[in-house]
Amino acid sequence: MKIVITGIGALATVGIGARPAFESMLQGRANAGGEIAGFDPTVFLGTKGIRHFDRTALLLASAARLALDQSRFGTADYAPDEIGVVVGSTHGSIQAICEFDQEAVRDGPDYVNPQAFANTVINAPASRVAMLYQAMGLNTTISSGTASSLDALGYSLSMMRLGRVKAIVCGAALGYSPEIAKGYGAAGRLVGSDVPCVPFAMDRRGSKLAEAGAAFVLEDEARARSRGAAALVEVSSVGSAFSTGVSGPLKAMGETLAFAHLDPGDVSCVFSSASGSPLGDHEEGEAIRRMLGHVPVTASRSLTGDCLEASGALDVALAVLAVEAEKIPSIAGLEEVDPAFAGLDLVRGSSRELPIHHVLVNTRDDSGHCASALVSRMS
Repeated sequence: MKIVITGIGALATVGIGARPAFESMLQGRANAGGEIAGFDPTVFLGTKGIRHFDRTALLLASAARLALDQSRFGTADYAPDEIGVVVGSTHGSIQAICEFDQEAVRDGPDYVNPQAFANTVINAPASRVAMLYQAMGLNTTISSGTASSLDALGYSLSMMRLGRVKAIVCGAALGYSPEIAKGYGAAGRLVGSDVPCVPFAMDRRGSKLAEAGAAFVLEDEARARSRGAAALVEVSSVGSAFSTGVSGPLKAMGETLAFAHLDPGDVSCVFSSASGSPLGDHEEGEAIRRMLGHVPVTASRSLTGDCLEASGALDVALAVLAVEAEKIPSIAGLEEVDPAFAGLDLVRGSSRELPIHHVLVNTRDDSGHCASALVSRMS
C-alpha cells in the first residue's frame, strides 16, 4: 500500500494557509507574535457548532478544513466509519485547564461551566474534528512531547496498513497560552521578545513560543486516484526512538531510512527541529552529520517560532510544498554559525533551489522522544 497526502492545511504566524506560509518563509518574513494575526475561525468553520471550541481546537479544525478542501474530500467518497482522526498533542489546551481551575477556585466547583470541562481533556481537539467532519472511524491522540505529531503520522500509517480505516485526517495544533510561555520561560527554554531565535547560531539561547495548526489528509494512492484526487507526495516512512543525547535523533532517522529502503545519500534535504536550544541543536546537528553528511538543512522555527507538538506537523506541510516548488527556505538570521556545525550544509541567506525527491522531517524532545518522517515526490 502506498499512502499519500492529498491535502494539506496550515495556519502559522508566518501565514494563514500552507502556501502563504511557505511563500513568506521563502522570502524570509517572520512574525514575532506568539499568536496568529488575523485568524478568524469562522472563515473556515462558519459559526454553527464551534461556540465551545477552545483556540487549539479551532486551529486544528481550521487546518483540517483547508486540507479536506484541497483533497476535494466529499461525503460520498468514504463511509463515516472509514475515516479516522489522529492528532499529536502533549499540552492539549493548558489555557483551558487553567481557566477552568481558576474559575473553580474563585467561584467554587458548583459554579464552573460544565461546557468548559470538555476542553480540559487532551483528546478534545481530535474529538471536535471528528464530530465536525463526521469521521467515525478510529480517533486517537498521541502524546510524546515535541515528537507527538510525527508519532501520530507513524500511527496513522500503521492503522491504514492494518485496514482499520481507509483515510485519516492527521495533524496537530497548539493554541498560544500565557501559562505555557511562563512555564517554558521559567525553565530557560525561551528567549525574550527582543532576542531573535536563530538555530545553529554561535550565540543561540533558546526559542520563541508560537501557535500553529497543521493537518493533512492521508489516503491509499489507488483509492485517491479512483476518486480523482491528486496525490501530492508519498509518506514513505516514519521512525521513532526514545533515547537522550545524539543517539535519539540518530536512531529515529536510521529507522526512517530503513523502513523506506533508502540510503542516506537519497535524502534531498532536512527540515530540522532545531529551535535555538544550545543542547538540542547540538544533539540533532551532530546526528544529522553522522547519518547524512553534507545534506542541505533548514530549520523553520527561526521564522515560525517553536510551536512545540505542532511544529512537526507544520514542517510536514512545508515539506510537501518544498517538494512541489523544489525550494528550501533558509534559516533566518543565521550569520555566525557555531563551529560545532561546520560539517553541516546549513541553508543560509536566501532560499535554495535544488531537485527534491525525499525530504526528511525531524522532531526532538528534551525528554528523549524523537521521531522522523520521510515525504517523497510521487514516482
